[in-house]
Amino acid sequence: MTDHCHEGRTEFNGAPREFENFFEMTEENGLSRIPLGVHFRIDVDAGLELGYEILGKVLNLPW
Repeated sequence: MTDHCHEGRTEFNGAPREFENFFEMTEENGLSRIPLGVHFRIDVDAGLELGYEILGKVLNLPW
């Protein structure tokens, strides 16, 4: 899948990003916050775990 969210941005490389799946994209997004000083690794791990738990519950809803 291709992420075009930052396409055209000029303050950094806004080139579209390619990912094999949504999980790969979420993990890269979370890990990118560590060098920025926005989060610690424990924050990223907990956020991913919570997100996957919520995803599991949503996918099990009786649509």
